[in-house]
Parts: sequence; structure tokens; C-alpha cells
Amino acid sequence: MTFDEAIEELRLAIPEKFYNPTMHDIAVMIEAQNKVINLLREEYAPTVEMTKAQNEAFVESVEGIATQEQLDSFVDEELDLGNMTVRKGLNAWLHPETIKIVDE
Repeated sequence: MTFDEAIEELRLAIPEKFYNPTMHDIAVMIEAQNKVINLLREEYAPTVEMTKAQNEAFVESVEGIATQEQLDSFVDEELDLGNMTVRKGLNAWLHPETIKIVDE
């Protein structure tokens, strides 16, 4: 979902007679807001699951990565991060709050 699509989705959720919304109108708006936020989160800040050991190796190693080839090699060979893509790796590096530590 793009930000423009998010704006349109939220605009459509606002009732025409917004000056006197019903409880149903409010529920629809809240549901639309939650849906849009979750879709944007999935697109731009997906949760990256890794074990504590993987996270420690990730944090130590990613600082020295300078090129796309190094990052590809790092994700594919050094860490064995399973389904982590280069994009998820970059997102995790830029937004460490998206990292979720899971049991090994």
C-alpha cells in the first residue's frame, strides 16, 4: 500500500455526515485506520524475527557492510537468517525496533 492509497482508504471511511457520526461510523473509521496502519507497517517496517545470537551477529556485522553485494553475501551466507531478504535486513538495520527476538 502506498501513502496515497492509505489516504484514499481513510477518506472513504469517513461518513458523509461527519458532524454527527453514529457509533457504527466511528467503528468503521477505527477499523479502517487499523487496517491502513497494519498494511503500511507490513510494507515499510515489517517485523524481522531472529534469535538472540543472530541479532548479536547482525548488529556487529552490519556496521561494516558498504555494498549491496556484501549485504547479499552477509544475509545469504554468514547469518543463516532463513527468510530474511535484503530489504528486511536493511529495514532492520535502519529501524532496529522492528527486530523481534525469538527462541532458538
